[in-house]
Amino acid sequence: MSLNVALLRETFERVKVENGGATALGMAFYKRLFEKYPAVIPLFHTPPEEQHKKLVASLGAIVAGVEQPARLLPYLHAMGIRHLKYKTENAHYGAVGENLLAVLSDHLSKEGQWTEPMQETWEAAIGVVAKTMIEAADNPAAYKEELAETGYEPDGFRKNDKQPWLERSVATV
Repeated sequence: MSLNVALLRETFERVKVENGGATALGMAFYKRLFEKYPAVIPLFHTPPEEQHKKLVASLGAIVAGVEQPARLLPYLHAMGIRHLKYKTENAHYGAVGENLLAVLSDHLSKEGQWTEPMQETWEAAIGVVAKTMIEAADNPAAYKEELAETGYEPDGFRKNDKQPWLERSVATV
């Protein structure tokens, strides 16, 4: 299946305005994640009231960059490597993906619809994101040069950047 970029973007735009908007989606994401996967709670040191902003900003950067691999891949590689600091394990990606799909479905079904093509598109996108982040986390040294060229430190953070989840092009670094 090829990724339906238009549908991905359309559904993300709906997330921002339907059923309480992106804040409601983000808060529902962490509520469900912590209820269904309580073992991940100790990995989070930011309260959900702040953490959801990171989730939504990351989703926005991914959706915006889906047709720009030269920008998106370093962002995802950095994010995967950065998550090593948070003690993220490869198995956590499946839980996060399952949770995001469930919350997206619920969120968009309340005021509109959630269709099988939406499910398939988001499932494919989440799978690619997880695979890309895991590859980088499993072998950070392989991405050291790429990260340096795109403004990231070897640990996936940017020097003096308190918001590493925001995607920035090399020109703005």
